[in-house]
Amino acid sequence: MVNVEGHRNVRKTFAPLALMLAVVFLSSCSTLKVSNPGSDSFEEGLALFNQGHFDTAIHHFKRSTIENPKSAQGYLYLGRSYISMGRWKPAIQPLRTAFRLSPHEAKDEIINLMIDAAFAAALSDPRLGEGESSADGI
Repeated sequence: MVNVEGHRNVRKTFAPLALMLAVVFLSSCSTLKVSNPGSDSFEEGLALFNQGHFDTAIHHFKRSTIENPKSAQGYLYLGRSYISMGRWKPAIQPLRTAFRLSPHEAKDEIINLMIDAAFAAALSDPRLGEGESSADGI
């Protein structure tokens, strides 16, 4: 025989517990965005970056890195934005920070960007222009 009274007591106890668990779960989902600082600024910057608005994206990526200084992606895209604008020297520092913060798998991409930025910055330096060599005087 099934104890009907026992099942009613279990349901009466379980229903409030299930409701409480649902409330806790749903409230934790609504606060997920708060626990990831800088994500709004990063997403706005990424949208602008993808549209080719690099100068405006830089402001959002800078804000993202201030709001979340441990975001490798924020620094990576800040550096990529500078590179896309041909601003090689300012790209190097955010790329170095992205390299330091990034997981091992992403380091190859970042090091390649850093090398490109360093070479381009060096090549665009007017002090490295074609100087007179001693052979020219001969």
